[in-house]
Amino acid sequence: MLIQVALGLLTLMAMTTFVFDWGVMWVARRQAQNAADSGALAGAVALAFDSGAYDNSALKARQSAAALAQSHDVWGEQPDEAANTVNVTYPVTCPDGTDTCLRVDVYRNVAHSNPLPMFFGQLVGLTEQGVQATAMAQAAIAEASDCMKPWAIPDRWADNHDETPTIDVGTWTEDDTFDTVVENGNNAGDPLPDADVYTRPGFTLAVDYGRRLQLKVGTPQDAIAPGNFFPIALPLAEPHPVSSGGDDYRYSIANCNGTPVSAGQSMTTEPGNMVGPTKQGMEELIAADVAMYGESHWDPSIETTLPDGTIVMGNVVRACDPTCGGPSLRVVAIPVFDPASFVANGRTDITISNILGFYLDHMDGNDVVGYFCTMPGLALGSGPSEIDPEAAFLKVPLLVK
Repeated sequence: MLIQVALGLLTLMAMTTFVFDWGVMWVARRQAQNAADSGALAGAVALAFDSGAYDNSALKARQSAAALAQSHDVWGEQPDEAANTVNVTYPVTCPDGTDTCLRVDVYRNVAHSNPLPMFFGQLVGLTEQGVQATAMAQAAIAEASDCMKPWAIPDRWADNHDETPTIDVGTWTEDDTFDTVVENGNNAGDPLPDADVYTRPGFTLAVDYGRRLQLKVGTPQDAIAPGNFFPIALPLAEPHPVSSGGDDYRYSIANCNGTPVSAGQSMTTEPGNMVGPTKQGMEELIAADVAMYGESHWDPSIETTLPDGTIVMGNVVRACDPTCGGPSLRVVAIPVFDPASFVANGRTDITISNILGFYLDHMDGNDVVGYFCTMPGLALGSGPSEIDPEAAFLKVPLLVK
């Protein structure tokens, strides 16, 4: 009986060690992974939306990642960057092959002088155990938005044919029109030998971030010109508190319509110019933004560093910064389309080639005045985005590993 009791006790102690100490290890492993995941996402959020996040080898993003990772306990002890128990690295190679990821490593082990305790394992000579966790995140290209405004503008093109003073062939300026055929005399409709062409990437962050653009209400009969926008019929999430036509159009300006619209999607233009609903929707949107977040304006003196090191200028500033902070309802998404694919008639379908961030500054008569900027977006597909990285105005923080 004594032999059987002794063997039974050994078996029970082994099982207790396995259940309790192994349980400690797996609880700590999950806590370490939570710390790494949250830290990596915090770094990606900074890379996507924080002005100057890429300065000094992404110091602000790495600090954000470390701060959030260190706010988590791993079996009663917080990881500490100074003690080398949490490490943040940028850039590292992402699963998609680009060097745009930020990685967070969290340790609770012997090698980093913070091992997990063993309780029943000490009965068989095991005194310590350890875990580590790794997470990677990136500020990925977003190819969709559920807060699209119903204004489609032509993407930037190569302006090879220029007849508007001052003549500046090859340079896209806001007094140009998209010209591909002869428009006068008996030769009307013949191809121009120096025709304008559209090639991607079109608008880019390095060239166009902070660009002031006056959006002029157009109709499908108008010439394709920079800033001429065509009202489009956006799909609306149901239920919505409006009827149809101009009311839906105004509602989409004043609110986020809630239905994701992505690059590559086809949209139908409205037959009219929608001047009244445009003004009404803008007035509602600006009033709601001021009521929620206070007055704001575009400050062209603020520096923002792009991932490639390019410094661009401008950002939204509120009168109450930094106390109010928060997003702005006036930072919205507007679609751009391939000007070569446009066919003028009462209603026409256009294909969205890219989506831009745009700060709605004010109305000038019937025109909408604003500035190109970045903003959060959505990633709907599992494959690589069709949007060129240099033209990615919309970003989304993604945990990729």
